[in-house]
Amino acid sequence: MDDLPPGQVVTATALIRHFAVHSRQAMGEPIHIMNHGHVGLTLLATDLFQRLASGRQCSSGPDHPETQLDILLDMIPTQVILTDRDLKLSRINLAARRRFGVSEKQVLGVPLAQMLAGSDSHSLLRALERVRDTGIPEAFEQNAAGPPPLVHRVQAAAFPGGFAVLADEIADRVTLRAQDARIAAYEDLIDRLPGLARGTFNVRAIVTDISPALAELVGTEKSRVVGTRFATLFGASNRGTISDAVEELLTVGKPFGMAAALVGGRPDGQTVWVNAAPLLSADGQAGGVFMMGTKPVGISS
Repeated sequence: MDDLPPGQVVTATALIRHFAVHSRQAMGEPIHIMNHGHVGLTLLATDLFQRLASGRQCSSGPDHPETQLDILLDMIPTQVILTDRDLKLSRINLAARRRFGVSEKQVLGVPLAQMLAGSDSHSLLRALERVRDTGIPEAFEQNAAGPPPLVHRVQAAAFPGGFAVLADEIADRVTLRAQDARIAAYEDLIDRLPGLARGTFNVRAIVTDISPALAELVGTEKSRVVGTRFATLFGASNRGTISDAVEELLTVGKPFGMAAALVGGRPDGQTVWVNAAPLLSADGQAGGVFMMGTKPVGISS
């Protein structure tokens, strides 16, 4: 955070909740968006950016758009490299200079391939060649060597007088994609096991999602279960115990497990087992996840 360019830092949740306020603030300064403790995106007013970019040919000076554009580009975490038509560097912002360990004076007018020497530059140079031949922008993900291992989303496009290369570090997003894939695989596995059902409830203990198996277990349609209070899925004799356990889960994060009878009772006369655990988000607890199924043989109520 110490080397973050000047600007206001807000969480992704705060940005969503107060977007109108932060979008107005972005007219005067960058709004850095923090997600999972890292800043990977910055909100800038498009009108301001375009207005500054249109002054590219103005003479230099602290009050001229060209100088102001340089300042703005140095404020954002996106790596920005601009080249002329011969792929010689014409502009490189602070984020890119830090990544490659160069100063602006060292690389201005230098062929891009020379600055990238020693890095994994083949994909980028080939992409720029295709952009130069077709005029069609390209985007791809690229692994960056060195500790810690990084992943960048790279965009290459034609730019007035040359080409633009933008790169954003997305290791966190790649990690989240991998986690989402694992979660989806586990859910698919659970849904394929006979007599096993799953679902979620929010901080008010309202059921927000269930698997098809749970609707079958309860003996009704999914639409009639989602939106109901979790404890109401169980018979009167267990409802109070379930309610107390859910309250403790939502207040102190304590998981629970027990045998209970579903409301109305199962046709075969069996109770079910139910286990629940807290569902945590970046901003704190967001509710709970639960599983239930036919009570295993040998377990008493």
